[in-house]
Amino acid sequence: MLWLKALHLMFMVAWFAGLFYLPRLFVYHTRLESGSNASEMFKEMERKLMRVIINPSMIAAWVFGIALSI
Repeated sequence: MLWLKALHLMFMVAWFAGLFYLPRLFVYHTRLESGSNASEMFKEMERKLMRVIINPSMIAAWVFGIALSI
């Protein structure tokens, strides 16, 4: 039971850390000229943040949270 709580908490922290970092990337991205190399780099960073950190952490936090409630 304690492992489920620990995993839920770790994935929730990772999920929210990604959510707090994403707007910063958006701000940096909007300050750049459209189509530039740096703009494309920020687009890729935003995609990777969503695919690699935010979405898997969200799913894991939900799964472990539901497992705790059963």
